[in-house]
Amino acid sequence: MSTISKSNKRLIYPALIWFCIFFILPLMIIFIYSFTTDYIFSGGKISFTLNNFLIIFQKKYYLIILGRSLLISAITTFFSIMFSYPVAYYLAKKTRFDKILIVVLMIPFWVNYLIRIFAWKLLLSENGIINQFLLWVGIIHEPFRILYTQTAVILGLIYTYTPMMILPLYATILKIDSSLIEASRDLGASRARAFFDITFKLSFTGIFAGTLLVFIPALGSFAIPAILGGTDSQMIGNMVENQFAHVGNWNFGSAFTLTLAVLSIALILFYSKIFGLETIYKSREF
Repeated sequence: MSTISKSNKRLIYPALIWFCIFFILPLMIIFIYSFTTDYIFSGGKISFTLNNFLIIFQKKYYLIILGRSLLISAITTFFSIMFSYPVAYYLAKKTRFDKILIVVLMIPFWVNYLIRIFAWKLLLSENGIINQFLLWVGIIHEPFRILYTQTAVILGLIYTYTPMMILPLYATILKIDSSLIEASRDLGASRARAFFDITFKLSFTGIFAGTLLVFIPALGSFAIPAILGGTDSQMIGNMVENQFAHVGNWNFGSAFTLTLAVLSIALILFYSKIFGLETIYKSREF
């Protein structure tokens, strides 16, 4: 038994080394840069400072970007839940071909991420399919501008991250015991009452997991705002990329990155306390 336990412990070393090199070390570098005034390997004198963080909260421009990122991510998450729940419910409860339909649903996402975003750029342009169809039907009389707006960014984010909401919802709804619904109907509950009191409440775990899988990546999204958005659609990811790639201010870029990480953790903890763990626990008490 001792030999087996020792061999099992050895198996964790490669994963631990990988984790330290590609996760812990980059985070440590970002942490050091965010609290310093110069490059680590420049040979110059490096001094400690909080100015990189103070700039974020002192300048209105950066606060607007933070607020915009939170708003766009929240809207994306809300509509992802609205679109995903009926699909996940149908796949889990209304069809025997759920596995096949899930594969069909995921096929478009096997295509390269950037190609799909550029496809949306063609769809949303003034000469794109959407405008041409609305003109042909007669709903509009001239093309309207969708591309390079926050609306285009939100549409792109919803399209990209909705499957991340469908999958945990599907897995959660699939595990709900149908006998509970039958029992509630036998006790006089209507279909709607049975759905909201049992199915919906017991699916909070899926909503919670899906929200984390959608909101956090959307908050740090870079490619979609860069391709589909305009100057008024910049998000935190675009600001970080600009500081690292164009401005060359790695210290301020690191501070923005660390701010995003702390903000994400704080939102996760808040969501877990208010809408997550307590709600999930109560929903299982009948």
